[in-house]
Amino acid sequence: MSENPSTSPEIRAPIFIIGAPRSGTSILYEKLARHPDLAWISNITKKVPDSLLVTRLIGLFRDDHRPTEAKKIWGRYADLNESKPGRKDATPRATRFLRRVVRNNLKLFHKPRFLSKDCGNSLRMEFLDEIFPDAIFIHIIRDGRAVAHSTLRVRETKDRFWGIRPPGWKDLVDRPAIEASAMQWEWTLEAVRNSAEGLPESRYMEVRYEDFVDDPEGVLRAIGDKCGLEWDAAFLKELVSDVSSQDFKWRERLSPEEVEMLHGLIGKSLADLGYET
Repeated sequence: MSENPSTSPEIRAPIFIIGAPRSGTSILYEKLARHPDLAWISNITKKVPDSLLVTRLIGLFRDDHRPTEAKKIWGRYADLNESKPGRKDATPRATRFLRRVVRNNLKLFHKPRFLSKDCGNSLRMEFLDEIFPDAIFIHIIRDGRAVAHSTLRVRETKDRFWGIRPPGWKDLVDRPAIEASAMQWEWTLEAVRNSAEGLPESRYMEVRYEDFVDDPEGVLRAIGDKCGLEWDAAFLKELVSDVSSQDFKWRERLSPEEVEMLHGLIGKSLADLGYET
């Protein structure tokens, strides 16, 4: 399908929330998506994402727009099973498709800016940078011990490797789940930071989960400053009134032996990030 440049909205500095699974990407996405200037892929617009006409027809029967990750959309031309996608994967076909998806959501919601969250995009930064050369990446980082604990709880209900698949992930499949969860966090962190080295400072921002839950208003204002978004003070205060830390869980539920094992495995990364071990 071709686009009419005169009727297609401009894609300006789309915002991508990235980070290891269970790092707080979902709560940050949930809150940031409420900004009145932002459009995002919803549970309705993801169904036929490159057809605005079909999406509008679906909307006649369903009015249940909620922000989603849309993993299949971002992975259509940049699968994570075998290797880390790069610029060469940003083919003309992939570029047309993803830019059309973004424009459709901007047009449908009548918003000037676009927001997305998919942890898998932590491994697609070069791919996305090629397609959206002014994209802004917001990387949320959380204590690897909290991430490993939270990931472990999710993995208990799965019968296969869970979460995003950083390069070398197949080596983690047969390792104890808590070790695999910790390494998944560390490898994702390294992949994002390596990719971010090629970006100007204006297009990459690191946010700590611990700072966000301690001062959500302050962090969202800082993100707004980075991305050119202004917040209404009263709205923002109400928006984050239910944000609270969940970091007590790993401290209460991991055994001393498990904590010590994590320190031996990812202790250097924790220390480099300033976490006490």
